[in-house]
Amino acid sequence: MYTISQIGNLFRLSRSTLLYYDTIGLLSPSLRSPAGYRLYSEKDREKLNQIRLFRGLGIPVSGVRLFFERKSETLTPFLLKRLLAINSQIDELRDQQRAILGMIETEGLLLGSKPFGQKHRELGKEVGLGEDNYRIVHRIFQRTSPAEHRRFLRHLGFTGPEIRAFVKKNA
Repeated sequence: MYTISQIGNLFRLSRSTLLYYDTIGLLSPSLRSPAGYRLYSEKDREKLNQIRLFRGLGIPVSGVRLFFERKSETLTPFLLKRLLAINSQIDELRDQQRAILGMIETEGLLLGSKPFGQKHRELGKEVGLGEDNYRIVHRIFQRTSPAEHRRFLRHLGFTGPEIRAFVKKNA
């Protein structure tokens, strides 16, 4: 038998969470001690393990309770419902991502735009990087990884001839 503290520690759940599960009928202790303390059995521990698994998958408490109420059903319908919800959330996040990228692009701060390079320099100044620091960084970058360095310069908005001139000047 487990006390509420023991089973809470075992599953890293607070006492209030276990009391809530008891209140809503999701997980009630099998016994009470003579002093009225909640005592959880091995069967209760196994059920709590299932509850934690479902909650870890993002299934809300109401869905977990529904699953236990419908013991005759398999887990598949509950998992499919959760999978559809996740897919919907992913679609919403992708829409947000596209909107944010569109806003950034509108401000000229994406790949192939000189304002991105300017923003990069401004951020460097804010953290204390001066022109000499940039020259050192670019020299090392060019020496150790020339292809990546040129790709980075293109990302900053430099054209091919500008990159060649920049590399030559800072070699």
